[in-house]
Amino acid sequence: MHQELLELALRYGKPLEPVVTLGDNSYLAVASPRIAEVCLVLRRPGDTFLTMTKGFYPQGLYRLPTGGMETGEMVSEALEREIWEELGLEATIKRFLAHITYQHNQGRLFHSYCFLIEAEGEPSPQDHAEQISGFSSANAEGLLGIARQLEALQEQESEYLKASWSDWGKFRAVVHRTVAQALRG
Repeated sequence: MHQELLELALRYGKPLEPVVTLGDNSYLAVASPRIAEVCLVLRRPGDTFLTMTKGFYPQGLYRLPTGGMETGEMVSEALEREIWEELGLEATIKRFLAHITYQHNQGRLFHSYCFLIEAEGEPSPQDHAEQISGFSSANAEGLLGIARQLEALQEQESEYLKASWSDWGKFRAVVHRTVAQALRG
């Protein structure tokens, strides 16, 4: 994996590489056996970026699309698969924006690999189990607003997440802040 990350950085630019400690985050503690995800930052007209919502999310909540990496899968393979599953599009990678490492106090590590991509056409999710129910867009400043909205989620348990919305929101906010920083930097 390390070699692939070096090659991606050489080809698509050196990413931001923050390390974030999330303490006792209940979502990260139960976030499945996966240890990594890709984040799809699809540039839209007007220098905005695609966001999505799912049927079980709190009302009005949109976020950047992400998808978990399968065991043994390379980052580039996961990126291609998730672009198809989440968006139903063929995309071009433009920039490697960020490699975020999350640390949980129980020793668990999780990684988010964020890529700026471009594609023609409108998204049409192929994996209906994802329950994607709508799309919107936000500029870089709007991604910071999404981060604030995610951080403000209530401490209510989610049956679907098997964790609290609050912890899920704190975890998801990091990607939005980091991507906004990378897009402005």
